[in-house]
Formats: sequence, C-alpha cells, structure tokens
Amino acid sequence: MFVRELIQTLDAGYARLKNRAGALLDVREWVGEKSVVEVSGWVKLVCRERGKIVPGTLRSEHNVWTNTGREYLALLMSMQSIEGVPTPYRSDRVSYVGAGSGTQLEDPGVVALAVPLEASPGIFLSALNIPDFPLSPARTTVRYWKTFSETELTFSELDTVSVSELGLFTNGNPLGVPENTIPRPLTFNIASTQAPIAYKAFEPVDKSGAMQLEVAWEIRF
Repeated sequence: MFVRELIQTLDAGYARLKNRAGALLDVREWVGEKSVVEVSGWVKLVCRERGKIVPGTLRSEHNVWTNTGREYLALLMSMQSIEGVPTPYRSDRVSYVGAGSGTQLEDPGVVALAVPLEASPGIFLSALNIPDFPLSPARTTVRYWKTFSETELTFSELDTVSVSELGLFTNGNPLGVPENTIPRPLTFNIASTQAPIAYKAFEPVDKSGAMQLEVAWEIRF
C-alpha cells in the first residue's frame, strides 16, 4: 500500500522490497509515472475447505492498475474510425485471471506475473464469472470473481501450491495485430508474455488439493 501511494504522488522515486528476514527481493525505480486518473481496485481472496474458511488464508488489499491497463482504458474509450462502419481501437474485455507464486514490487510497470502457475495442466489463465456491480444502480464499481476448485492450481489431493500474486487480463491477444485480436491464448507456455491490466501481490497463501480458492476483484472509478 505504501509503495502504491508513492507511485500516485511522486514523479520519480524508488522502492525496495524485503522479506521478513530483511533480505532484499526486488528494487524498482521510476520516472514520470505520476497517476493522473484515479482507477482503484480492491482484491479479496480466501481458501475454503468443505465450505469453511481456512484460518490464516484471508487477504484483502488494494491492487495496482498497470501501464498496460492504462493504455487499455485509453484505447477502449476511443474510436479509430467513425465513418462508414464505426471502428473502436479496442473491443476486448476483462475476461481472465492468472495466478502466480512469485514476488515483485507492485507498481504500474509490471509486465507479467513473476512466477506464473498453471490453473490446469498446460493452461495459465482462467475465465472469470460474469461480473456484477455492487453499487447498482450506479455502475461506478465492477466486481470480477473466480473460484479456483480443488483441482485447479492443485491437481490432486496431495498437491499444495503457494499463491502470492494475481493478475487481471482481457480476452485480447497480446501477440496479435492489432492487440485486441480475439481470442487471447490461454496456454502456460506463453504465460511470461501475458501483461496484466491490474496486478496484486500479497503474503503467500498455501492452497492444498482439498481447498477452493475464492477471488473477488473490485475496480472502482
């Protein structure tokens, strides 16, 4: 949270990420990344086993809207042609979530998850459920959500995986021309090329093959 506030109020600066033992994990410097449009997000996740919350797995924190996400919003609002058949710059929509087990500074320059995880064998991204608007009838906040089942991220009852980062992704193909070519590839072998529009890092949550992982992600304008 402290790093996020620095990024929103300073034109230049640096941040260091350390673990509890004091070891340096990551260093990031930035120049000219002052936020001028407020897009805030809130991520909540928790593990459940047989419907009950697993103690110590609840996380509820702000996210960061990345530079990829800022570009996405600018293009999504704009038309590249209004004559003949109107053509927007982007027609893709927020559709997927990806999980990882890595550690990196949470800033707008994030271009990929540090250590992507397979949601299912060979697959990186998971489809989100249909979103809702918790402030309805006002639609200034949208909530995306996904429940990773016992066999997602962990593929058997004996598996355990540490989840410490999440990213939101559109259904536009980052390898396509233009970028909003649909569909986006979901396979794990290109996970490192997938830039999230929003990113969240958090204290690791250990998900076993007997647990579900619930993720709720609100974006507020």
